[in-house]
Amino acid sequence: MNQFYKLFLFILTFGLAASLSAQDSPFRLGVKAGVNISNATIDNKNADPNLKFGYKIGVTLDYNFTHDWLIHSGLSFIPKGSKIDDFLTGKVIGGDGRGETYTFNQLYLQLPVYAGHRITVSDNLGIVISVGPYLEYGVGGTTKRKLHDGMFGDGTTEYKFDTFGDGKEDFEQLKKNDLGLGLNVSAEFRKIIVGLEYQHGLLNIAADDDYKYRNRSAGLTLGYKF
Repeated sequence: MNQFYKLFLFILTFGLAASLSAQDSPFRLGVKAGVNISNATIDNKNADPNLKFGYKIGVTLDYNFTHDWLIHSGLSFIPKGSKIDDFLTGKVIGGDGRGETYTFNQLYLQLPVYAGHRITVSDNLGIVISVGPYLEYGVGGTTKRKLHDGMFGDGTTEYKFDTFGDGKEDFEQLKKNDLGLGLNVSAEFRKIIVGLEYQHGLLNIAADDDYKYRNRSAGLTLGYKF
């Protein structure tokens, strides 16, 4: 966690310094915010993962090799997750695992490193297509397991636990580190940026090896570049 704070401060400080330097600086600092739609890919075909809606905020830092080619990076805070009905179908000893819903809430700090190509449409409009890997680290989140038919041993119908962990407390927990591939298409109206992004997790982040859980998300953001 401390490493990501240091990285955030480095990017922000370096980007501000670059933006305040000569006009021909290859660096451009920006900010963005928008909506994020996430879900999960799991290994249980009998379960039903549903979309979760959230938000996305962050700072961006581009390095322009030329007018047409750039590296797009920055740091974002992104809630992800999924709402999965019958998550444990067929995997519960002494039961069928139906009639329950898991709501996974995952909070991430994310660092993308995308290679981008800018297409000039007019003097006031450019289209940037960028693709590449991203790293993200889970900084928090709570998962809820709710029974629709029946009760737990303590008489309740739901309980909550920390989303991230090593799986020793709750086998449903997730690993904090994730790696994936992303695709971003942005329209640049001078300093105003409208972006569409899709991200697909490459790692199985289920803490228990008997399960599979991979992140998927798409987002729409509005940004400003200084």
